Amino acid sequence: MKNLVRAYFEEAKWFHQDYVPSIKDYMQVALVTCGYTMLTTTSFVGKGEVVSKEAFDWVSSAPLIVQASSVVCRLMDDMVSHKFEQKRGHAVSAVKCYMKQYGASEAEVLVEL
Repeated sequence: MKNLVRAYFEEAKWFHQDYVPSIKDYMQVALVTCGYTMLTTTSFVGKGEVVSKEAFDWVSSAPLIVQASSVVCRLMDDMVSHKFEQKRGHAVSAVKCYMKQYGASEAEVLVEL
């Protein structure tokens, strides 16, 4: 939860400073704010003895399957919602970061992502 709140705060700073980070910097924060890791962790809560401490330790170690799922979740969300969120003044997206960093068009970014 602390990591998620810190990442939300970083995105808020970017928004208020009108800052567009590199795609690498963006993804480090955006993979947290997509919420997939939090969802995976909290899905174990309340299952009693079915879920052990080892399961929580495993999910907290950022296993590859959770990382990969987070990437898919974030990029799909950004590609679908980019235009709408830019109209309402939302923080940057992978699309915007990639466009700025590589001078690519939106169509080229969507193919690349």
